[in-house]
Amino acid sequence: MEEVAGIQDTVPPLALYPDANVKASLVDGEWEACLESWLFSLEFRLRLQEKDFSKFKFSQSGSGVDFLLSYFESNSGKDAASSKSHKERILFKRAYLLLRRLLLVTDVPFDCPNDKLIHFLETASATYAIVADWKAVLKLVWKRDQKQLTQAVADWKRSLSRELPESLNSKALEEKVHRINELVKLSPDTGLNLMTGSDYLETVMEAYNQLRRTHETSSPGKVLTEHLFYCLRSLMVDSSSHGSLLLDHLYFMKSEADRTAKSKPRQPTLCSSLVCSTSFLKHLAANSAIATGKRGQGLLEFLTTYRENNKHLHPPTEPRRKKVSKGKGKADPNEDMHMHKASQISQVHDLFPDLPNHYILKLLDHFGDDVETVIAALLEPDSLPADLRDQGSHAEPVAATAGHPFNLAPRSTPPLLPQRENLFDGDDFDRLQVSSKRLHRGRKEISLSQAETQDEHAQRKAAIISALAAFDSDDDERDDTYDVADVGGTVDATLDTDERPRPERLPDQNPHEETLFRAWRDNQELYARDSKTRISKMRQDLKRDTGLSDEQLEGWAIMLKKDPKLQDRLEKKYAATQTFKGNQATIVSSRWQSSNTPEDSEEGEGVSGPRGMGQAEPRGNRTWGRGGRSGGSTAGPSRDAATQAARRRKEQGRGRGGAGHNRREGRARKMGRGMAGVQQ
Repeated sequence: MEEVAGIQDTVPPLALYPDANVKASLVDGEWEACLESWLFSLEFRLRLQEKDFSKFKFSQSGSGVDFLLSYFESNSGKDAASSKSHKERILFKRAYLLLRRLLLVTDVPFDCPNDKLIHFLETASATYAIVADWKAVLKLVWKRDQKQLTQAVADWKRSLSRELPESLNSKALEEKVHRINELVKLSPDTGLNLMTGSDYLETVMEAYNQLRRTHETSSPGKVLTEHLFYCLRSLMVDSSSHGSLLLDHLYFMKSEADRTAKSKPRQPTLCSSLVCSTSFLKHLAANSAIATGKRGQGLLEFLTTYRENNKHLHPPTEPRRKKVSKGKGKADPNEDMHMHKASQISQVHDLFPDLPNHYILKLLDHFGDDVETVIAALLEPDSLPADLRDQGSHAEPVAATAGHPFNLAPRSTPPLLPQRENLFDGDDFDRLQVSSKRLHRGRKEISLSQAETQDEHAQRKAAIISALAAFDSDDDERDDTYDVADVGGTVDATLDTDERPRPERLPDQNPHEETLFRAWRDNQELYARDSKTRISKMRQDLKRDTGLSDEQLEGWAIMLKKDPKLQDRLEKKYAATQTFKGNQATIVSSRWQSSNTPEDSEEGEGVSGPRGMGQAEPRGNRTWGRGGRSGGSTAGPSRDAATQAARRRKEQGRGRGGAGHNRREGRARKMGRGMAGVQQ
C-alpha cells in the first residue's frame, strides 16, 4: 500500500491542452515535444494495473481529468480524421482509453462537483460522438453510480429554471442547452431523468417563448426544439415502462397548443416546431405501444392534423442537398476487387505466399498503397503497429481476383448472330468463277489494234442495237436558236416584255388583304412591334377580325413597306372602289317581262343576278352588240347557259325572216350581175 501511495504521489499532473491560438503560436519542434510528453504520460497511466489505477481519485491532479477536460473543450465537435499528424490521432485514442478507465475503474461516487461532472460528460460526448463504444460506456456509468448522476441532472434542471428569467440572455441559453444535447443524444438515461415530472417541460416551453420574443438569434428556438426531440426520444427506448409518461407530456403540449391557437392563432409554439421541423411523428408512429393504444392513436391523429395546419409557420431554412457519392467510402470485401489492388496483392504474395489477402489489404491501407513499404515492414515485423502484428486476426477471406467465378454448368447454344446479305451474293465473283481476263486493277486499257473476242463483239453489238431502238427519228428536235449561249449576248430575264394582262390574285389566296391594307393606310403605327401596341384595343380587334397573330400582322406590314409596287397595286385595287366612275344610278324599268319563258330565265342571269319586272341594270354596265342583251355571246363557251341562250335567239331571228335573209338575197343579186357582165 505504501508503494502504491508513493506511485500516486510521484505521478506528475498532465499539462493542460492549449487552445487553438496558443497551438498556432508554437513551432513544430515544440508541438512535437508536447505530443511526446502527453503520449508518454497517458501510456504510463494506462499501463498501471487495475488495482493500482482504482486507487486514483477522480478529481486528483494526477488522474488526468483536468487534461482531458481541456482536451475535450479544444477538440469538441472535431473529427479525429482531420488531424494533421499521426501522433495527434494516437493522442485521440489514448485520451479516450484514459477517459473510459477513469469512469469505469475509479471509485464511485465521483469526488467532484455535480456541475463539473455534467460538464465533463457533455464535452466528452461532443468529442467522442463518432465512437460507437462511448454510448455503451455512458450506460455503464449510469449503472455504477445512478444516484450521483441523477442528482447532477436534477441540479442542472434547477440551475436552468433559476437562470431562465431576463438575467440569462438568448445566446447563453442556447449554448447551455446545446452542450446538454450532446449528452442526451447518446445517453437515454439522461433524457429520462430530465423528463421525469412536468416542471422541466414547462421550463423548456417558457424558454422557447422567451426566445421567440427576443429574436436575438437567427433561428430562435431551434436548439430547444432539438433538445425536446432528444428528450422525448429517450422515453421511446423502453416504451413498455415510459409510454404513459410520454403520452402525458404530449397531452400537456396539446392543451397548451390549443390554448395558444385560440388567443394567437398565427403564433408558432414549441409543439408546432417539434412536429413540423423534426421527424418526431415518424418515430412516434413506429412505436408499437403508442400506435396500438387507443389513447396514442387519437393523439397521433391530432398531431398529424396539427402539423398540416401549422406547416407554413416553420418553412425550411435551406433546401436539403442530395449528397453525391464520390466513391471514397470503405471498400466492401464482398465486391469485386480493383485490378490495381489485385496486382499489389500478387506482388506481396510473391515473397509471402502464406499471408491472407485481407491482412495484406490492411497493410496496404495503413502504408498508403506502397508495396515496397509493406514488404519492408513484413521483413521487420517489430516495426509494424501493435494492431497489425497478429496475422490470425486478419484472416477473413477476401476475393483477390477481379470478377466472379465462371459458371461451368451446361447451357444451350445461343442463336447465331444475323449475317449481312448483299445484292451480288452468289454471282460469278462471289463463287470465284469469273474469268481472269475480266479482272483488272485501276482503269482498263483498251487498245484498238487488239483483236476482240467473239463474246466482247456480241456484247458491244447488243449495246449499239439497244441504243438505236431507244432513238425515235420522228421526234422533233429542240429548237435552240434563241438560247442565251447562241445569241451572243446576255438576256435580261428581269424585264417583263409580255404585254398580256395578268390575272389578279384569287380572293381565297389572301381573304384579309383588303382589311389589312385599309388598316395600314389609315394608321401604319398599328403594326408597330412593341408591347404597348400589341395590347391596344385596335390591334386586338384586327387580330380578332383576321384571325392572325401579332407576328403575322407585323411581318405582312414589313413586306408591304418594302414593296412600293405592291402598295400602288393595292391602292388602285381597293381605293378606286369608292370613287365616282360616271355610271348612272340604277333606273327601274317599267316594262313588263315574263319570267316563265326559258329565254327570260336564261336571259336574266348575269353578274347582277336574275332580272325580272321592275329591275334594270345600270346604263354603264349594259352590254351592246349582237347577242349581248344579258352578257352572253354565240362565240362563248358551249357549256355556258348565256351562250346557249344567245344561240337560240339567233336561230329564232333567222326563222322570222329578218335582216339575215335580206343580206343573203342582196349578195346573190350582186354576184349575179357580176357573173352576167363576164358572160357578155
